[in-house]
Parts: sequence; C-alpha cells; structure tokens
Amino acid sequence: MIEIKPNIQHESNCPYCQMSLSPKEMIWQGIHICMKAECLRCEKVVIEDLKIGHATNSAYQIDLKAGTVFFNGDKSKLFFKWLGQPLVHSLKNPQDKEIKISKEVFKKCQRVVILNCIDYLYGHSLLKLLNAQRHLENYPNDDLVVIIPTFLRWMVPKGVAEIWTVDIPLKKSQYFYTSFNQFVCKELERFDEVYVSKAYSHPSQFDITEFTGISKHNFEQQNFRITFIWREDRLWSYHFLFRFFRKFRILEILMLLQNWKIRRLFKRMQTQLPSAKFTITGLGQKTNFPEWIEDFRVYKFDKNTEIEMCKVYSNSRLVIGIHGSNMLLPSAHAGMTIDIMPENRWGNFAQDILYHEKDPRLAAFKYRYLPFNTSINQLEKIASSMLLKYSEFISNMFEDR
Repeated sequence: MIEIKPNIQHESNCPYCQMSLSPKEMIWQGIHICMKAECLRCEKVVIEDLKIGHATNSAYQIDLKAGTVFFNGDKSKLFFKWLGQPLVHSLKNPQDKEIKISKEVFKKCQRVVILNCIDYLYGHSLLKLLNAQRHLENYPNDDLVVIIPTFLRWMVPKGVAEIWTVDIPLKKSQYFYTSFNQFVCKELERFDEVYVSKAYSHPSQFDITEFTGISKHNFEQQNFRITFIWREDRLWSYHFLFRFFRKFRILEILMLLQNWKIRRLFKRMQTQLPSAKFTITGLGQKTNFPEWIEDFRVYKFDKNTEIEMCKVYSNSRLVIGIHGSNMLLPSAHAGMTIDIMPENRWGNFAQDILYHEKDPRLAAFKYRYLPFNTSINQLEKIASSMLLKYSEFISNMFEDR
C-alpha cells in the first residue's frame, strides 16, 4: 500500500537534475493514479505514475508543459505505446464531460485503502478487483473502498466499506475525466488516512466464489460439460490469415472454419466421452452449431448473462479456448482448462488463467497450454486423456486421497 494522506509516501527524483521531488497533489486520471510534484532546485513540475497495477514496473514521469516523457528500463519502453502514450495524451486533452458516479457507503470509516479497478481492458479490471480479498483478509483494520467500472459492480465481494461505481465504457477508460478527479479528491476529504492499493496485475490470493457467488467445479458430480469459449475478434486461425481476412472484411470465412474445427473436435471427443454434454459459450453468435452442441453464446455481456455463463463454466469439467481475457472466468470456475496459444502470445503465458489449485502437480495436470498449430487430432487426445485419466492421476499422485 502507498500512503497518500496525510502524507504522500512516494519518493522520486527530478528527471532533469536528480533532486528529490516534492509531492504537491494527487491526480486521479482514471486508470492511472498520479502524483504532481515540483523540483525545489530547477522548479520543474512533473506528473508521475504511482507504482501500482501495470505501472509497478513501468512508471512514467511527464513534464506536461514541455511535452517530455521520462521512463527507465526496457519494460517501460515496451509498454509505452499502450500505457504511457495514452496517459500523456489524456493529460494533454482532459475531458470536461460529466460522468455518472454512484457511491455506496456500508460503514463509516477514517482509515481507508483505495482499490482502483478502472482499466480499458476487461481482464485488467477483473484482475485488479481480485486484490480485494487480500485486503479484506490480511488488513482487517483498514477499510476498503473499491472504485469499479459499472460492468464489474456485480462482482465486488462483501465486506468492503464503500463502492464507487464509475460509468465509463472500456473504450473510453484511457481518457482523463476531470469530473472523476474532482469526485475522488472531494470524497477523500472525509477520511483521516488514505492508502492506495498496489492493485497487483496478477494477484494469487483469491477465491473466485467470493466474487461471483458461483461455486467451482465439483468433480464428484456425474454429469459434466465440455465447453469451448467462442470469440470473434481472435479466431482459431493463424495470425497472418486473421490479419489478411480482417483487412478485406471477410472474417466470416474464418468464423466458419473455427466453427468446423470446434465441431470436429467435439465429435471426436464424443466417441470417447459419450455421456458428456458439449457446449459453446462466449461473445458473438455468428455461424450455427448442431443441436447436440448447446449454444450459450451472447451478443453482449451483462450481469445476468455473466452469472449464467459462470454457472456453465462451473458445470464444465473442461473448458477450451483461445488465449485471452475470455479465459479468466472459465478457468476460475471449471475443473480443467486448455489454453490454445497463438504464436504472438507466448510472452503473455498464464496471464489469462485464474489458478485455483495450490499443489503444483495438480495444477500442471489441470491447466494445459498448447501451441496454436496443435492438430485437432492431438488436441482431442490430450483433452480426452485429461478427462479419462483424472481419477487415476489423483490416486497415483496423492496417497491421502
């Protein structure tokens, strides 16, 4: 945690003369929580990221007047296009539009921790929210205030002191809304002590049931599903083909191919697992599936559809899908997961999977990462083996089960 009231505990040096910066005020940009500081030697004014979330390893210093950005390390350089550049642009172009913010207060408090879950990517927002459980369990004397985008309000766990729900769509979450900054600054006047959560981008201490209210898969149940997670913006197709077909706006051809691959995979698995239910879920409803594949896809997610999807994941002994944030909730609820990795995504290995197994042997069995070019025949063999050999694996590897 980082204290921001009554003192701002953030030490940094002037990027021009290396003199210690003197903190002046906080700027609540939205995704970013920034400190505005002044150099007492050269009098430069610098806006700097607090080291939270993805800025933990890629914080930026900005001289807004000169239009200069400073950062250290290869990681900050790598992230500049999708993290630093939008931050600079937003600070240069503040939005005066009023945004809707609702405040829910569950208890009176004086010492609070602010967990900011605003982001422009769904998966990032969800992962930040999962930090809430760590605060509630490890810091019971600190009251937790959650800043949450509207689409994730339903997942805020019980026990928080306050919830501030911000109605900003994902695609506009990189903007700097002055009304949001003013709202937060005004609300913080009510508290004696304020800290900011580190909002780790990939927290490990959480139980997804505390957030969704949906239990994880029960391996004792006789009936189970095998579920493929459908998406239409990252297809089960080679990256160069996707780029080519998208350029000429003929992605429907690749969607038909994806549909065929899923049907072929399921048909082969059906011979090995005749009692299983086969399911398709996800975002987008283009192309049709035969009746023996239950189709739960939607055109748009909301609270009700997400809850229903989590129930489907919970009933799934195995979920399969293309790497991405679409795999977070499925992997958190399902019994086992196969993550199909495009060639350009190996650098993001495991970032889309919510592990709920602590034993490394069991985790290695339940979560598999397969190259994109894995054949359907090989994928079927691996998937069927996971389902058919699970009980045998447990009896061989765990003497007390």
